[in-house]
Amino acid sequence: MTLKKFVRDIGGGTMTKGRFPYEYININNYATELNKSEPFPREAFDNKLKNKSISEAKSQEYLVEAAKYATRWDQARSYNIQDTRIMIEPIDNLIKMMFKYKIDMLVMFSMSQCANAIKYSNAYDDFKMNGDYNAEDTDKPINITIPYWTAKVESYIEQEQKKNRDSSKNVTIGDYEYFKELFEKQRCFICNCKFTWKNRPTLDRINNELGHSKDNVLPCCLYCNNKHDKFNGFVKDFMQQRADAKSQK
Repeated sequence: MTLKKFVRDIGGGTMTKGRFPYEYININNYATELNKSEPFPREAFDNKLKNKSISEAKSQEYLVEAAKYATRWDQARSYNIQDTRIMIEPIDNLIKMMFKYKIDMLVMFSMSQCANAIKYSNAYDDFKMNGDYNAEDTDKPINITIPYWTAKVESYIEQEQKKNRDSSKNVTIGDYEYFKELFEKQRCFICNCKFTWKNRPTLDRINNELGHSKDNVLPCCLYCNNKHDKFNGFVKDFMQQRADAKSQK
């Protein structure tokens, strides 16, 4: 980011840097050139690096500004002070912004890290904990058939056997109508997405020490069921807050 953009975007653009021919002044001529009282000539502002010259309008603006100073030393002093002051307002605004969004600058050393954190913080400005942010799914709704449910029941029994869990209270084929209606009317308790053929329903156990009994399961999409154990603590806490907020809605 250039100084001009930094002042404009972060500082509000209320200050300007001014003009001074710093390329024209060097170690060999600074003493004689800065002691002069007349304004710098127009060619002194030529930018050899970019091969550009100052416009007539900007040259006239400089002459008006230069008339305020007795010597070029005074111009240089004022320019250097302004060059520093112009940074103060944007830096102050950055500090205020970091406090506003609770950005720890001792952890995030680079401006890009801070900017990224602020970007995500802004994304949640209007976030409602119990809001519904799932796009309407156009996938074909899933139709739970008896063979489909039978396969699920058998797979849960197989899971209990592998983990040496009691399966005597597991869901049964006789629970077909109950879970068919549940999967049609309810959504994944984690992501709140509808169940479709692409987003298939499963049963996630509340207490992982117990089996897939009717009172120990919640409807959960296959993706969340496979992944939520790998979520970090922050994500799990966030999901719990969402669930609590929705239950109070």
